[in-house]
Amino acid sequence: MRSAKEADNFPYCSSIVCYFEVDKNGDVSQVYHKNKSDRPNVLEAYKRVMNKTTTLYAVWPGNYRSDLFIIDDLNAFAKAFNFI
Repeated sequence: MRSAKEADNFPYCSSIVCYFEVDKNGDVSQVYHKNKSDRPNVLEAYKRVMNKTTTLYAVWPGNYRSDLFIIDDLNAFAKAFNFI
């Protein structure tokens, strides 16, 4: 697993990035973000992560492999989605 904070120019809003969150019980749910109508759900996921009730991850597919990232720069995530 890689750190989004340590990645050069992580593409937070890219349509090829797949977000999912994991709660304290290990339940996994996808966070859709490709359409403007998805933004309220992204904001709710962001709030849960800020409240430490879930952890946000992303898969960023590449040409030869897909990498798993923990979204550990919540300010950059929020700025990319215009939450702050």
